Formats: sequence, C-alpha cells, structure tokens
Amino acid sequence: MKNKSTNTWDLEITPYRGWFELDLSGVWRYRDLIGLFVRRDLISQYKQTVLGPLYFALTPIIGTLINMFIFGRIAKLSTDGIPQFLFYMSGNLFWGYFATCLDAGKSVFQSNISLFSQVYFPRLSVPISRNISALVKLFIQFLVFILLYVYLYSKGSDMNTSWRIVLIPLLLLQCSMLGLGTGILMSSFTTRYRDLNFIYNFIAQFWMYASPVVYPLSVVPEKWRYAISFNPMVGIIETARQIIFGSSSLESIYILNGLVSTVIMLFFGLVIFNRIEKTFLDTI
Repeated sequence: MKNKSTNTWDLEITPYRGWFELDLSGVWRYRDLIGLFVRRDLISQYKQTVLGPLYFALTPIIGTLINMFIFGRIAKLSTDGIPQFLFYMSGNLFWGYFATCLDAGKSVFQSNISLFSQVYFPRLSVPISRNISALVKLFIQFLVFILLYVYLYSKGSDMNTSWRIVLIPLLLLQCSMLGLGTGILMSSFTTRYRDLNFIYNFIAQFWMYASPVVYPLSVVPEKWRYAISFNPMVGIIETARQIIFGSSSLESIYILNGLVSTVIMLFFGLVIFNRIEKTFLDTI
C-alpha cells in the first residue's frame, strides 16, 4: 500500500523473511479480522442447534460425570478431600481449553487452505482467534463451576479459596500459549509428513493422562514428580486446584519447570511456523 504524500510504501508483503522475523505486528494490524473470525467461530458452534450456547455449559458437566463414574466410583482414585464433581470439573475445564488451543494450531494449515490460497493475512490470526473464541465458551463453563462451588460450599464442603484466584487468567494465558506453540509446531510438520496426523490423537491422549486431570499429583510417586513437572499442564492444573480448593502437592519448582517448557514450545512453534508458512501451499 503506497502513501502518495511521501511516495513510500506503508505495507510491503513479501515471502522473504528470516527465521526470527515473526511479523507479530502484522497480527495486531489485522486485529479486526481476528474479531470477525471469533464471531464466526462462536456462531458456527451453535447455529441450527437445539441447545444453542447451553451446549457449552453441558459439555464439561457430561465429561465430569463420566470421570466421576470411571475414576471415582470404579478406580476409586483420591481427590485429596476435594468434592469429586468439582475436582474432576476443574481438571476438565483447564484441559479442555488447552486441547482446543492445541487442535486450533494443529489444523491451521489443512483446515484453511482454501482461504489462505485466495488472500493474504497473517496466518497466526486463525489459531489466535480460535483461542479467543474458546475463552468465551470457557467463561460460560466457569459460571457453571462457580454456581456448583457456591452450592457445595454452602453445604459444608471444606474448601479454602485463596486470594490468588485473581491469577487464574494467567494460567489460562499459559494454556493458550502452550496450545498455540505446540499446535502450530505439529501443523508445520504435518504439512510435509501427513502420516504424523495419525499419531496426533495418541499424543493428545497420552498427554492428558500424563497430566493430573483425573488424579491429584499426590498419587504420583515423589521420585517422578520432578520429571513430569516439565509437562506444563501439571503446574497449571495443580496451581489452579491449590488456588481454588487450598489442596495440592505442588512445589514452586514445578511451576517454573512448566513455564520454561511453555516458552520453549512457543518459541520453536513460532519459528518453525514462520518458516513453513511461506511454502506450505506448494507442499499441500
């Protein structure tokens, strides 16, 4: 786009960028487009459905009831004294948001090839918009969680919520960064190696069971806790439970390890994605 008054170019679109020229400022310039993508995602989720937005609230409740039956009643796993429903639902909320962010990044190239081939805009706008729209759905789910928390607390359940609950948005930000970084890293590889798509579900499933979604960290042998703390979801979920319920086997070093892993995954994801997005149309 040329500025006639100064005879210079305000915006130059070129495929030739270095490894570390991420053009994050371009994502900000296209923030209005991200807003349109968010609106599209939300409407498409419940358009022509019976339940509408209520679907967002029912999803974690159904998942929680299944976990209560399998892991609470049959496996009889400990919940560290936390009411079972709230314990499993808290894990489902954070894991569900991360899984959505991960899937958004992983499918960014293959799901939007027709759009990317017609017009230019920062490719990161698509997974970022998915992360934001997932936050809106998560907000509805958290409202349900809060109502159930208040009800059970009024019935005498022993839960000690910390003032650090104001840090919950930071945990969600870490979920988003981790899902984005890991997702776009996977997407970058699957554009060239299609067979990696087949192992994605196994990776996601293994990751969930390697995270304290359906069990507390206290059931993991102490000698293994440091090693698994490099899985950022361990620190995220256990920190959330410590803040909300006042019960966890979390240590500060576990949080730090998870943050380091998150930054590394986001960095490598952005760098590889930046490299692949220039030529992925020729590959796909």
